[in-house]
Amino acid sequence: MPDFSSILNKKAADIEKPPLPPQGTYRFTITKVPEFSEAASGDWDILNILVQAVEAMDNVDLDDYKGEVTGIRLRKSFLFNKNDEVEFAKTEYNLRQFLENHVQVLEDEMSIREALNACKGAEFLGDVAWREDKRTEGDFQADIGRTAPTD
Repeated sequence: MPDFSSILNKKAADIEKPPLPPQGTYRFTITKVPEFSEAASGDWDILNILVQAVEAMDNVDLDDYKGEVTGIRLRKSFLFNKNDEVEFAKTEYNLRQFLENHVQVLEDEMSIREALNACKGAEFLGDVAWREDKRTEGDFQADIGRTAPTD
């Protein structure tokens, strides 16, 4: 088992980026009430939903992955463009679809605030895909793309 004291004398050059979780579909659970922030530029509002994988579906190849599925922690983000009403409305609708149809916590008479407060512990299916980081060529990140209900 690794422990923190074992890395204290390790050189920075010896530390490598850990492998990304394998691509494919996972069942995720929402680990806490979603967090809202504003981008430093002020042009975007960002809603981050922190999730943890519970189970890998049949289309995930875990043969070479050394980590535990439950150790896969990602975020599902919704970026609201404050400078474009149509794009803002698209993201608002996508959030509604996610909360209503995939996470299944939003009902007709509920506000988005109520649904966000109710979604901790809720589950959904999410497709993990890799995307290249625009800031660092050749560096990839794992993202949750398409989502679906668990049933």
